[in-house]
Amino acid sequence: MVQQWSNLVLDIVVMVMATVLTALAVRLHSNSGFAGASLVTVMNFGENLSGIVIYYTRLETSIGAIARLKTFNEDVKPEDKQEEDIIPPEQWPYSGEVELKGVSASYDSSSHRTKINSGEKIAICGRTGSGKSSFKALLLKLLDPLPDAPGEAIIDNTPLNRINRQTLRQRIIAVPQEAVFLPDGFTFKANLDPSDVSTAEACQSVLEAVGMWLFVQEWGGLNAGMNGGVLSAGQRQLLSLGRALLRRRIRAQNLGLGEGRSEGGFLLLDEVSSTVDHETEFLMQEIIRNEFKAYTVISGSHRLDMIMDFDTVVVMDTGKIIEVRNPMVLANKETKFGELVKAGAR
Repeated sequence: MVQQWSNLVLDIVVMVMATVLTALAVRLHSNSGFAGASLVTVMNFGENLSGIVIYYTRLETSIGAIARLKTFNEDVKPEDKQEEDIIPPEQWPYSGEVELKGVSASYDSSSHRTKINSGEKIAICGRTGSGKSSFKALLLKLLDPLPDAPGEAIIDNTPLNRINRQTLRQRIIAVPQEAVFLPDGFTFKANLDPSDVSTAEACQSVLEAVGMWLFVQEWGGLNAGMNGGVLSAGQRQLLSLGRALLRRRIRAQNLGLGEGRSEGGFLLLDEVSSTVDHETEFLMQEIIRNEFKAYTVISGSHRLDMIMDFDTVVVMDTGKIIEVRNPMVLANKETKFGELVKAGAR
Protein backbone atom coordinates (compact mmCIF):
# COMPACT_ATOMS: atom_id res chain seq x y z
CA MET A 1 0.00 0.00 0.00
CA VAL A 2 2.81 2.40 0.92
CA GLN A 3 4.64 1.49 -2.29
CA GLN A 4 1.55 2.18 -4.41
CA TRP A 5 0.97 5.53 -2.71
CA SER A 6 4.63 6.55 -3.18
CA ASN A 7 4.50 5.63 -6.87
CA LEU A 8 1.31 7.67 -7.30
CA VAL A 9 2.91 10.73 -5.69
CA LEU A 10 6.01 10.38 -7.86
CA ASP A 11 3.87 10.06 -11.01
CA ILE A 12 2.03 13.25 -10.08
CA VAL A 13 5.34 15.09 -9.47
CA VAL A 14 6.70 13.94 -12.85
CA MET A 15 3.45 14.97 -14.54
CA VAL A 16 3.66 18.44 -13.01
CA MET A 17 7.31 18.77 -14.07
CA ALA A 18 6.44 17.71 -17.64
CA THR A 19 3.55 20.19 -17.74
CA VAL A 20 5.75 23.05 -16.52
CA LEU A 21 8.48 22.10 -18.99
CA THR A 22 6.01 22.05 -21.89
CA ALA A 23 4.54 25.40 -20.86
CA LEU A 24 7.99 27.01 -20.68
CA ALA A 25 8.98 25.56 -24.05
CA VAL A 26 5.86 27.03 -25.68
CA ARG A 27 6.18 30.44 -23.99
CA LEU A 28 9.91 30.82 -24.67
CA HIS A 29 9.66 29.46 -28.22
CA SER A 30 12.59 27.09 -27.50
CA ASN A 31 13.97 24.52 -29.94
CA SER A 32 11.53 21.61 -30.35
CA GLY A 33 14.37 19.07 -30.29
CA PHE A 34 15.60 20.32 -26.92
CA ALA A 35 12.06 20.34 -25.59
CA GLY A 36 11.49 16.72 -26.68
CA ALA A 37 14.79 15.58 -25.20
CA SER A 38 13.92 17.33 -21.93
CA LEU A 39 10.53 15.58 -21.76
CA VAL A 40 12.16 12.17 -22.37
CA THR A 41 14.70 12.92 -19.62
CA VAL A 42 11.92 13.85 -17.18
CA MET A 43 10.02 10.64 -17.97
CA ASN A 44 13.16 8.51 -17.48
CA PHE A 45 13.78 10.33 -14.21
CA GLY A 46 10.29 9.35 -13.07
CA GLU A 47 10.89 5.69 -13.95
CA ASN A 48 14.16 5.72 -12.01
CA LEU A 49 12.44 7.21 -8.97
CA SER A 50 9.75 4.55 -9.19
CA GLY A 51 12.42 1.83 -9.31
CA ILE A 52 14.10 3.31 -6.24
CA VAL A 53 10.81 3.16 -4.33
CA ILE A 54 10.23 -0.48 -5.36
CA TYR A 55 13.71 -1.62 -4.35
CA TYR A 56 13.60 0.32 -1.09
CA THR A 57 10.28 -1.32 -0.20
CA ARG A 58 11.72 -4.76 -0.93
CA LEU A 59 14.78 -3.95 1.18
CA GLU A 60 12.58 -2.81 4.05
CA THR A 61 10.53 -6.02 3.82
CA SER A 62 13.68 -8.16 3.80
CA ILE A 63 15.13 -6.31 6.80
CA GLY A 64 11.86 -6.87 8.63
CA ALA A 65 12.01 -10.60 7.85
CA ILE A 66 15.57 -10.80 9.16
CA ALA A 67 14.51 -8.97 12.32
CA ARG A 68 11.67 -11.45 12.88
CA LEU A 69 14.01 -14.40 12.35
CA LYS A 70 16.47 -12.88 14.84
CA THR A 71 13.68 -12.42 17.39
CA PHE A 72 12.48 -15.98 16.80
CA ASN A 73 15.99 -17.35 17.28
CA GLU A 74 16.47 -15.42 20.52
CA ASP A 75 13.05 -16.02 22.08
CA VAL A 76 12.27 -19.65 21.19
CA LYS A 77 13.82 -22.15 23.55
CA PRO A 78 15.84 -24.98 21.95
CA GLU A 79 14.09 -28.34 21.91
CA ASP A 80 17.15 -30.19 23.19
CA LYS A 81 16.91 -31.27 26.81
CA GLN A 82 19.62 -31.72 29.40
CA GLU A 83 19.06 -35.45 29.78
CA GLU A 84 19.54 -36.04 26.02
CA ASP A 85 23.23 -36.76 26.43
CA ILE A 86 23.64 -39.96 24.42
CA ILE A 87 25.19 -39.73 20.96
CA PRO A 88 25.22 -43.33 19.68
CA PRO A 89 28.11 -44.72 17.62
CA GLU A 90 28.13 -44.25 13.85
CA GLN A 91 26.84 -47.81 13.37
CA TRP A 92 23.65 -47.07 15.33
CA PRO A 93 20.92 -48.05 14.67
CA TYR A 94 22.52 -51.48 14.40
CA SER A 95 19.41 -53.48 13.58
CA GLY A 96 16.41 -51.15 13.83
CA GLU A 97 14.68 -52.86 16.75
CA VAL A 98 12.02 -50.68 18.39
CA GLU A 99 10.20 -51.29 21.67
CA LEU A 100 7.49 -49.13 23.21
CA LYS A 101 6.63 -49.84 26.84
CA GLY A 102 3.55 -47.98 28.00
CA VAL A 103 4.52 -44.77 26.21
CA SER A 104 2.01 -41.90 26.35
CA ALA A 105 2.13 -39.03 23.85
CA SER A 106 2.11 -35.50 25.24
CA TYR A 107 -1.37 -34.57 24.00
CA ASP A 108 -2.94 -37.98 24.46
CA SER A 109 -2.89 -39.99 27.65
CA SER A 110 -3.35 -43.31 25.82
CA SER A 111 -0.30 -45.51 26.25
CA HIS A 112 1.38 -47.60 23.54
CA ARG A 113 3.05 -50.95 24.06
CA THR A 114 4.51 -52.92 21.17
CA LYS A 115 7.79 -54.32 19.90
CA ILE A 116 9.15 -54.11 16.36
CA ASN A 117 11.84 -56.65 15.57
CA SER A 118 14.94 -56.00 13.52
CA GLY A 119 14.32 -55.97 9.78
CA GLU A 120 10.55 -56.15 10.16
CA LYS A 121 8.26 -54.37 7.70
CA ILE A 122 5.49 -52.65 9.67
CA ALA A 123 2.43 -50.84 8.32
CA ILE A 124 0.59 -48.34 10.53
CA CYS A 125 -3.10 -48.19 9.64
CA GLY A 126 -6.16 -46.39 10.90
CA ARG A 127 -8.67 -43.78 9.98
CA THR A 128 -7.85 -40.06 9.92
CA GLY A 129 -7.11 -38.89 13.45
CA SER A 130 -6.35 -42.38 14.75
CA GLY A 131 -2.82 -41.47 15.87
CA LYS A 132 -0.63 -42.68 12.98
CA SER A 133 1.21 -39.38 12.60
CA SER A 134 1.67 -39.08 16.37
CA PHE A 135 3.22 -42.56 16.46
CA LYS A 136 5.78 -41.60 13.80
CA ALA A 137 6.40 -38.17 15.35
CA LEU A 138 7.17 -39.93 18.63
CA LEU A 139 9.96 -41.95 17.00
CA LEU A 140 11.54 -38.78 15.56
CA LYS A 141 11.10 -36.90 18.86
CA LEU A 142 8.89 -34.35 17.18
CA LEU A 143 6.43 -35.29 19.91
CA ASP A 144 7.60 -35.95 23.46
CA PRO A 145 6.13 -38.61 25.73
CA LEU A 146 4.49 -37.44 28.93
CA PRO A 147 7.26 -36.89 31.51
CA ASP A 148 5.21 -38.50 34.30
CA ALA A 149 4.36 -41.62 32.29
CA PRO A 150 6.08 -44.79 33.57
CA GLY A 151 6.76 -46.19 30.09
CA GLU A 152 9.70 -45.70 27.75
CA ALA A 153 10.64 -46.06 24.10
CA ILE A 154 13.78 -47.98 23.16
CA ILE A 155 15.60 -48.18 19.82
CA ASP A 156 18.37 -50.78 19.63
CA ASN A 157 18.70 -50.95 23.42
CA THR A 158 19.08 -47.16 23.69
CA PRO A 159 16.37 -45.18 25.56
CA LEU A 160 14.76 -42.73 23.15
CA ASN A 161 14.54 -39.97 25.76
CA ARG A 162 18.33 -40.04 26.21
CA ILE A 163 19.30 -39.83 22.54
CA ASN A 164 20.39 -36.48 21.14
CA ARG A 165 17.59 -35.22 18.88
CA GLN A 166 19.75 -34.08 15.98
CA THR A 167 21.68 -37.34 15.98
CA LEU A 168 18.44 -39.35 16.06
CA ARG A 169 16.99 -37.51 13.06
CA GLN A 170 20.23 -37.87 11.12
CA ARG A 171 20.34 -41.63 11.67
CA ILE A 172 16.70 -42.40 10.85
CA ILE A 173 15.97 -42.21 7.12
CA ALA A 174 12.54 -40.65 6.63
CA VAL A 175 10.46 -39.99 3.52
CA PRO A 176 7.65 -37.45 4.04
CA GLN A 177 4.18 -37.46 2.53
CA GLU A 178 4.90 -34.27 0.57
CA ALA A 179 8.32 -34.26 -1.08
CA VAL A 180 10.41 -31.21 -0.16
CA PHE A 181 13.00 -29.75 -2.53
CA LEU A 182 15.39 -26.81 -2.65
CA PRO A 183 14.20 -23.60 -4.36
CA ASP A 184 13.98 -23.62 -8.15
CA GLY A 185 17.36 -23.21 -9.81
CA PHE A 186 19.29 -25.64 -7.61
CA THR A 187 20.62 -28.63 -9.52
CA PHE A 188 19.16 -32.12 -9.56
CA LYS A 189 22.28 -33.32 -7.74
CA ALA A 190 21.87 -30.71 -4.99
CA ASN A 191 18.26 -31.79 -4.46
CA LEU A 192 19.22 -35.45 -4.40
CA ASP A 193 22.25 -34.91 -2.17
CA PRO A 194 21.82 -31.63 -0.21
CA SER A 195 24.87 -32.39 1.95
CA ASP A 196 27.06 -32.88 -1.15
CA VAL A 197 28.74 -36.03 0.16
CA SER A 198 28.25 -38.33 -2.84
CA THR A 199 29.65 -38.57 -6.34
CA ALA A 200 27.85 -37.94 -9.62
CA GLU A 201 28.12 -41.66 -10.40
CA ALA A 202 26.36 -42.56 -7.14
CA CYS A 203 23.57 -40.08 -7.87
CA GLN A 204 23.14 -41.46 -11.39
CA SER A 205 22.95 -45.01 -10.03
CA VAL A 206 20.20 -43.98 -7.60
CA LEU A 207 18.23 -42.19 -10.31
CA GLU A 208 18.45 -45.27 -12.51
CA ALA A 209 17.18 -47.39 -9.61
CA VAL A 210 14.08 -45.20 -9.17
CA GLY A 211 13.49 -44.83 -12.91
CA MET A 212 14.22 -41.08 -13.10
CA TRP A 213 17.56 -40.99 -14.92
CA LEU A 214 16.13 -40.55 -18.44
CA PHE A 215 13.94 -37.68 -17.21
CA VAL A 216 16.93 -35.94 -15.61
CA GLN A 217 18.94 -36.40 -18.81
CA GLU A 218 16.17 -34.77 -20.84
CA TRP A 219 16.41 -31.69 -18.61
CA GLY A 220 20.17 -31.36 -18.92
CA GLY A 221 21.65 -33.86 -16.48
CA LEU A 222 22.60 -33.75 -12.82
CA ASN A 223 24.09 -30.26 -12.94
CA ALA A 224 21.07 -28.69 -14.65
CA GLY A 225 18.75 -26.46 -12.67
CA MET A 226 15.66 -28.23 -11.37
CA ASN A 227 12.17 -26.74 -11.43
CA GLY A 228 9.84 -28.53 -9.05
CA GLY A 229 6.82 -27.25 -10.94
CA VAL A 230 7.50 -29.51 -13.94
CA LEU A 231 7.52 -32.67 -11.81
CA SER A 232 4.42 -34.78 -11.42
CA ALA A 233 3.38 -36.02 -7.98
CA GLY A 234 4.83 -39.44 -8.76
CA GLN A 235 8.15 -38.03 -9.96
CA ARG A 236 8.46 -35.89 -6.84
CA GLN A 237 7.95 -38.92 -4.61
CA LEU A 238 10.38 -41.03 -6.65
CA LEU A 239 13.07 -38.35 -6.26
CA SER A 240 12.32 -38.16 -2.55
CA LEU A 241 12.67 -41.94 -2.28
CA GLY A 242 15.87 -41.70 -4.32
CA ARG A 243 17.26 -39.27 -1.75
CA ALA A 244 16.53 -41.85 0.97
CA LEU A 245 18.15 -44.59 -1.10
CA LEU A 246 21.27 -42.46 -1.60
CA ARG A 247 21.52 -41.91 2.17
CA ARG A 248 21.34 -45.67 2.74
CA ARG A 249 24.08 -46.38 0.22
CA ILE A 250 26.32 -43.62 1.59
CA ARG A 251 25.85 -44.94 5.14
CA ALA A 252 26.66 -48.50 4.07
CA GLN A 253 29.75 -47.33 2.21
CA ASN A 254 31.03 -45.18 5.08
CA LEU A 255 30.55 -47.97 7.63
CA GLY A 256 31.87 -50.70 5.35
CA LEU A 257 28.57 -52.56 5.53
CA GLY A 258 27.63 -55.07 2.90
CA GLU A 259 24.32 -56.46 1.79
CA GLY A 260 22.37 -58.53 4.28
CA ARG A 261 21.34 -58.38 7.90
CA SER A 262 24.52 -56.60 8.97
CA GLU A 263 23.25 -53.52 7.16
CA GLY A 264 20.50 -52.81 9.66
CA GLY A 265 18.84 -49.43 9.85
CA PHE A 266 15.58 -47.60 10.14
CA LEU A 267 13.30 -46.32 7.35
CA LEU A 268 10.25 -44.24 8.22
CA LEU A 269 7.62 -43.63 5.52
CA ASP A 270 4.77 -41.17 5.97
CA GLU A 271 1.96 -41.82 3.48
CA VAL A 272 4.49 -41.68 0.63
CA SER A 273 2.08 -43.17 -1.90
CA SER A 274 -1.00 -41.09 -1.08
CA THR A 275 -0.60 -38.82 -4.14
CA VAL A 276 0.74 -41.28 -6.73
CA ASP A 277 -0.92 -43.75 -9.08
CA HIS A 278 -0.84 -47.50 -8.50
CA GLU A 279 1.94 -48.08 -11.05
CA THR A 280 4.26 -45.63 -9.29
CA GLU A 281 3.27 -47.02 -5.90
CA PHE A 282 4.13 -50.55 -7.05
CA LEU A 283 7.54 -49.32 -8.26
CA MET A 284 8.17 -47.63 -4.91
CA GLN A 285 7.27 -50.79 -3.02
CA GLU A 286 9.65 -52.81 -5.20
CA ILE A 287 12.48 -50.35 -4.48
CA ILE A 288 11.81 -50.53 -0.74
CA ARG A 289 11.71 -54.33 -0.77
CA ASN A 290 14.94 -54.69 -2.76
CA GLU A 291 17.03 -51.78 -1.47
CA PHE A 292 15.93 -51.72 2.19
CA LYS A 293 15.48 -55.45 2.72
CA ALA A 294 17.64 -55.48 5.88
CA TYR A 295 16.11 -52.29 7.26
CA THR A 296 13.28 -51.99 9.74
CA VAL A 297 10.54 -50.21 7.80
CA ILE A 298 7.61 -48.39 9.40
CA SER A 299 5.10 -47.13 6.86
CA GLY A 300 1.86 -45.26 7.30
CA SER A 301 -0.61 -45.96 4.52
CA HIS A 302 -4.25 -45.48 3.55
CA ARG A 303 -3.91 -47.86 0.59
CA LEU A 304 -4.32 -51.22 2.24
CA ASP A 305 -3.94 -53.34 -0.90
CA MET A 306 -0.24 -52.45 -1.08
CA ILE A 307 0.66 -53.51 2.48
CA MET A 308 -0.63 -57.07 2.42
CA ASP A 309 2.91 -58.41 1.98
CA PHE A 310 4.21 -56.54 5.06
CA ASP A 311 5.25 -58.63 8.05
CA THR A 312 2.95 -56.90 10.51
CA VAL A 313 0.20 -54.32 10.53
CA VAL A 314 -0.41 -52.07 13.54
CA VAL A 315 -3.99 -50.81 13.63
CA MET A 316 -4.66 -47.64 15.61
CA ASP A 317 -7.88 -46.01 16.73
CA THR A 318 -8.34 -42.86 18.86
CA GLY A 319 -4.65 -42.82 19.73
CA LYS A 320 -4.48 -46.46 20.85
CA ILE A 321 -2.90 -49.55 19.32
CA ILE A 322 -5.78 -52.01 19.06
CA GLU A 323 -4.44 -54.72 16.73
CA VAL A 324 -0.95 -56.02 15.91
CA ARG A 325 -0.70 -59.01 13.58
CA ASN A 326 0.01 -60.20 10.06
CA PRO A 327 -2.21 -58.25 7.62
CA MET A 328 -3.38 -61.35 5.74
CA VAL A 329 -4.57 -62.91 8.99
CA LEU A 330 -6.38 -59.79 10.19
CA ALA A 331 -7.98 -59.14 6.79
CA ASN A 332 -9.81 -62.47 6.85
CA LYS A 333 -11.27 -62.05 10.32
CA GLU A 334 -13.85 -59.85 12.03
CA THR A 335 -11.29 -57.23 13.02
CA LYS A 336 -10.86 -53.48 12.75
CA PHE A 337 -8.34 -54.01 9.97
CA GLY A 338 -10.80 -56.29 8.19
CA GLU A 339 -13.38 -53.50 8.34
CA LEU A 340 -10.89 -51.07 6.80
CA VAL A 341 -10.08 -53.53 4.00
CA LYS A 342 -13.77 -54.08 3.22
CA ALA A 343 -14.46 -50.33 3.27
CA GLY A 344 -11.57 -49.72 0.86
CA ALA A 345 -12.80 -52.41 -1.53
CA ARG A 346 -16.21 -50.79 -1.97
